[in-house]
Amino acid sequence: RTRRIDREGGERASFAMALTIYGSPRSRTMRTLWAAAELGLTYEHVPLVWDDPWLKSPQFLALNPAGSIPTIVDDGAALSESMAINLYLAKMYGSAGAHPLYPSEGEAQVWRWSLWAQGHLEPWLQQDGRLAAVRAAAGREIDALVQASLSTLDRALAGRGWLAADHFTIADLNVAGVLSPSRAMTFGLAEHGAVEAWLARCYERPAARATRERFAT
Repeated sequence: RTRRIDREGGERASFAMALTIYGSPRSRTMRTLWAAAELGLTYEHVPLVWDDPWLKSPQFLALNPAGSIPTIVDDGAALSESMAINLYLAKMYGSAGAHPLYPSEGEAQVWRWSLWAQGHLEPWLQQDGRLAAVRAAAGREIDALVQASLSTLDRALAGRGWLAADHFTIADLNVAGVLSPSRAMTFGLAEHGAVEAWLARCYERPAARATRERFAT
């Protein structure tokens, strides 16, 4: 049974879907929607944008005290923060098979690259309008930080196809979710051939293409 909170503050019981994903695909929610597609999960999508007043309602704050997206409710349990959500979903539903999305032998590398992307790449790639003044003040320093991080990633991918295993994993998805095609176009990958080829492989995956086509991003 799923605990699904609606905008009126009531709860609805649903036995058809165990997973609800809150958040607009034009946000970090996109990487969670992609992960769900890779895992073949059935879910209900509630496309809340980042400034929707309902995010600050008591009902939603009970799910996520930060009042932010993405947030999920899976079989009654709420979780927020896109990297945490993706790692949870992958470990819960993608640990089996010949090419698991969450490889047990590569678990440390999965966490390493997911946290690296969030701490050393995403801060410099954000296009949030609220940070425009910060980016303008930092100027070329941000560009230098981006290029340094891309160089790190390029070295890691030299001579290998994927980050944490010999196949695509949630580590690749999480880092590629940070370095989206639109962000990559902003800074360019001409000097980072390994990253450019790897990013193309990630976004050519059927689940990635289907998710982007479904949500027109």
